[in-house]
Amino acid sequence: MPPPPLRGRFSIVFGLTRRASLLWLLVSGGGSLLLIGALVTAPWSISIVASAVLLTVADAIAESFRVALPTSRAGNRVENSVGAAIAIAAVLLLPLQWAVLTVSVGIVLGRRTAWYKSAFNGGQAAISATLGGLLWHLGNQAATLTDLHAAPFVIAASLVYATANILFVSGIVALASGLPMRVGLTRGYRHTWPATVGVVFVGVLIAVLWSISAWTVALAAIPLTALYYTLRNTVSLETNTVDALFQLADILDARDAYTHGHSLRVGQYAEKLALSLGIPGDDAHLIFLAGRLHDIGKCAIRNEVLLKPGALNDEEREHMCIHPAVGGSMLESFSLFKECARYVRGHHERWDGNGYPDKLSGEAIPLGARIIAVADAFDAMTTTRPYRKALPVAEAHRRLEEGAGTQWDPKIIKAFLKLLETTPLGQHQPVALPVQTPSAAAAA
Repeated sequence: MPPPPLRGRFSIVFGLTRRASLLWLLVSGGGSLLLIGALVTAPWSISIVASAVLLTVADAIAESFRVALPTSRAGNRVENSVGAAIAIAAVLLLPLQWAVLTVSVGIVLGRRTAWYKSAFNGGQAAISATLGGLLWHLGNQAATLTDLHAAPFVIAASLVYATANILFVSGIVALASGLPMRVGLTRGYRHTWPATVGVVFVGVLIAVLWSISAWTVALAAIPLTALYYTLRNTVSLETNTVDALFQLADILDARDAYTHGHSLRVGQYAEKLALSLGIPGDDAHLIFLAGRLHDIGKCAIRNEVLLKPGALNDEEREHMCIHPAVGGSMLESFSLFKECARYVRGHHERWDGNGYPDKLSGEAIPLGARIIAVADAFDAMTTTRPYRKALPVAEAHRRLEEGAGTQWDPKIIKAFLKLLETTPLGQHQPVALPVQTPSAAAAA
């Protein structure tokens, strides 16, 4: 049966989804109340104010050294910095009220961005500092930072601050992008968690050095700088490779006005379908990457074939059929895309064995390839092509159902049709992707 009409996504503020908007309101509002309370009740003395000012300036400087964690969603980005080390030191060194003020002001000054993002950043920093500070001040009693008995509370307070910070930021990004939080966490931190943990414990080191002699804090700049460059270098290889391949895929899509944005939609459909099938977040991300790059082999297809408005003859069809194998071969040369290469190569195989290039059938076809095949077919049906107009979603629904067990895996078709009937999956809008001109590429 055709899918019922669905309501569009409801937005409260800044174009965010309803849940993301509510989280923004709760965090920004709750953080603001904590900041007001901290300002009203903070103990005042020259030494405390001087320490708070120094740590605020140091936090702002550290926050300006940011690294964007790996993501596949433009506009839904999580950034990491070494500022958490200074924030943790402030939580351990200052009275609770001053720790909240220092951490919040430091992150807002260091991350100059749109006001509503600053409001969320400041709010989540205030809440995170409150949670970590309460644990430290209530648990340590009269112990000092250098007292061995205080060590469990030092570690616990530091980890609570860092964990709350990560969860708040990853949470709003996940809600804004419509993906489970575990996907964002594994995607962003699977390679960077050692550096992230290192930053936490450098924060403890800074607090201990400060409590012994304030000038020794300068020594912590060396490991902090090393951690920043470790984090940046870890991320840059993956990010640069993915960005370059995505740009190539977008340029190939843009060769044909009818397929502009096709690869991005296929990747998004494929990932949502994979997650609905219970596939773990990391594996679903690989399927997204493969869907995003599934037509990259079309760089080897002649324009007169690729852009032909009518039916292809036998020789042209044979030429077109090389693109999955070419794409798979291209991706095999990148360690990050070894598994994706299998999915790209197999996305035109058929369940009954009559596909190409390897005539695989049934479960011999990689699962990721079977998922991408369904997503690719749906987007092809529901977008206008040179040889026909876009089909209604209801007609695409019928054709997918009809091809289950012959062209496509019936279990995957069943899951995809359920998504069509229960989510706004089929109500896509054309995606406007920037196309870099040769002169712009040279300038970059």
